[in-house]
Amino acid sequence: MDELLQAQRSRFAKTIVTGDAYGAAQIVDELLATRQTLSDIYLHVIAPSLVDLGNLWCHGEASTGEEKLATQIALDQMERLRALFVVPAVKSPYRVMVACVEGEHHSVGARMTADLCASYGWKIDFLGHNVPDPSLIEMVQRRRPQVLALSVTMAQGLEHVRSLANLLAETTPNIPLVVGGSAVDGQSAVGITAKGRCEIAKDLVSGIDLIGALLRADRPKSVLKEYQLVLARRVRNLRTQRGWTQEHLAEVTHVTRACINAVEGGKQNVSMDILVRMANALEVAPEKLLSTEA
Repeated sequence: MDELLQAQRSRFAKTIVTGDAYGAAQIVDELLATRQTLSDIYLHVIAPSLVDLGNLWCHGEASTGEEKLATQIALDQMERLRALFVVPAVKSPYRVMVACVEGEHHSVGARMTADLCASYGWKIDFLGHNVPDPSLIEMVQRRRPQVLALSVTMAQGLEHVRSLANLLAETTPNIPLVVGGSAVDGQSAVGITAKGRCEIAKDLVSGIDLIGALLRADRPKSVLKEYQLVLARRVRNLRTQRGWTQEHLAEVTHVTRACINAVEGGKQNVSMDILVRMANALEVAPEKLLSTEA
């Protein structure tokens, strides 16, 4: 983590603990001004700040009311960021379902997972906290996601994960699971993978990587539309991080605004010449614009 993110993490943690919603918003604005990605802000600022908050609460240094206020301030900033970075993936070939198991009321990590998955252009069904086992099975059968991601932070939730893994192996045998959360570690995860396909995520980063790998395994052949959507998302994100309009990107790339609009809409087959021009303007390698790596 660079020094800027480390400093902002420390400041953000202090603002949410003291209930300073305006200060939290200012820090997020500063992060956006320095072109930080959604992943950077979530993983290096908001998530560790909430871990610090949880530790304060556990040691009696923050009251339950203060913990709830701080968490809500963080959620409000996540909602802002979601509106900036996430565009509905209408034509994505991938669908990921994210949920907290029955009895699990800590949903911030699951919400972050859903947001980061959506930022990669995947369709997301976020079911939220405390999803009853029968309801989750019903939604998997109805929505048919390629991957089901489950969050569990309380040890007792592992029993729900085990029962769900077995039920899914019987009712929807082709659905892979990715299980993450503070309740999952090398020892407590034993037995979860007894039936069906299940991967254990040690943290948020590895969870997103596992989901991406499972999605790509579901569609091993290259699909033009998928790469068009990848290009659309990456160009749009890099442009907005710089605070550029489509007109400005068109000007520095020497193409029409209609061309940029079509690229960002996932509708344009671009030539190598235009791809290189956009990469140079956005200061990334051309292959970065087409990378499907999460």
